[in-house]
Amino acid sequence: MASSDLADLPIHDTLTESTRLSEIAWYVFRHPLRSMILRWNWKAASLSALLRASIYLVTYFKHGMAEAVGVTLLLSVFRFLFGGVNGAIIQAFRRVRPPWHAVLTVPLVLAALSHLIEYFVLSVYDSITGAQGKGKAILVSVVVSIISAIFNLFAMRRGALIVKDESQQSFWRDLVRMPWLIFEFISFPLIWTYKRKKQRSEARVATDAERDLQK
Repeated sequence: MASSDLADLPIHDTLTESTRLSEIAWYVFRHPLRSMILRWNWKAASLSALLRASIYLVTYFKHGMAEAVGVTLLLSVFRFLFGGVNGAIIQAFRRVRPPWHAVLTVPLVLAALSHLIEYFVLSVYDSITGAQGKGKAILVSVVVSIISAIFNLFAMRRGALIVKDESQQSFWRDLVRMPWLIFEFISFPLIWTYKRKKQRSEARVATDAERDLQK
């Protein structure tokens, strides 16, 4: 399909297993309403808000219950809104090939953008309330953002946390699958390393066998 035809189709109709990172990035840039707002991912938004709420509440609790609850409510709303946009963007990139192109770019860009806004909001909040919790809160939140973005991409490539797409399933089904997806996500580096070593070993054996036949 020619790139000029992309604008005439819903974004997920244009994503194939051979889609390049640059092609999707250009589409998202040209059609932000369709790709980020109309595809706003409420599943990712809900999980993002719940996860961040605990971080803000714990980090600001030592400054007082009122401050902790206030910042938790304020930034949970932000994370709910922005988390849906993040989810829509990650969903758009879930079929990029090779996968590591998306893994090494999308989470870092999204984390940088969201935490610039978060830093501004927390700076204003701290100046108003006199609390000094933004440093630790943002540090923890940055780590969580990068890991959660990579996990969302990992899960979406396996059909979970997807919205407004033919392959979507119920949120309850996503939650039921979550323990196994988390296990797969944690063990993936070990499995990938094992498979790479096995492939190299098999290639070495095949090469040695071929040399023996040539003697």
